[in-house]
Amino acid sequence: MTHLTVYHLPGRWGLPSVSPFCLKLDAFLRIVEIPHEAITAATPFGGPKGKAPWITLDGETHGDSSLIIERLKTVYSVDPDRYLSRNARGTAVTIERLIEENLYWAMVFDRWCRPENWGILKNSILGDIPQPVRALLAPFAKRSVKKQLMGHGMGLHSEAEIRAIAKRDIQALSDLLAEQSYFFGDLPSLTDATVYSLLANIYHVEFNSPMKSLIEDTQNLVPFLTRFKCAYYPESVE
Repeated sequence: MTHLTVYHLPGRWGLPSVSPFCLKLDAFLRIVEIPHEAITAATPFGGPKGKAPWITLDGETHGDSSLIIERLKTVYSVDPDRYLSRNARGTAVTIERLIEENLYWAMVFDRWCRPENWGILKNSILGDIPQPVRALLAPFAKRSVKKQLMGHGMGLHSEAEIRAIAKRDIQALSDLLAEQSYFFGDLPSLTDATVYSLLANIYHVEFNSPMKSLIEDTQNLVPFLTRFKCAYYPESVE
């Protein structure tokens, strides 16, 4: 019998994980209803790629949320995108790239580079690490993340430029969603899990971010977050 164990970073503020990639995998598993054991890891270093999430599937370890999901779709013969047209599947990949390769880094900047968020970050994202270790790890982690931001390119921009980039991405998501319940109609797809995982980690957390008001200004993305949360995370609905 197939046994799946999922390792993810800690959750806060009603979210199962403060990592969008961990939350994406968790949302996918809820949509397709794959039974699994969930284990919270204080750091991502136990994963095969040094990042979270990762899984063990019948004794084999796999990393990277997108690769994990493709593996699980094959093993369990499930696909939340099965009803999508060829054009919609192409759009889905485009949205995934927008979320994970661009807007994600704007979120990283807000969490790690805004001084007012540093105390929140140390007590939330790094909060499950024992205090003596956390005191040593936190400055190293901050330098590492800033280096990643510079390498990506997002860290080369001013705060105003990053806000403008985020605004275009968020407005694009709003335009694509339009008046639909989900991004491709009445049924949720992997795209909805991907969008939810990032926007929820911007909107439903205590970090200060100008992107919160950008999400609210679209008029349809907050109702989308509420709709997805009610459908797949009813235990956290107040």
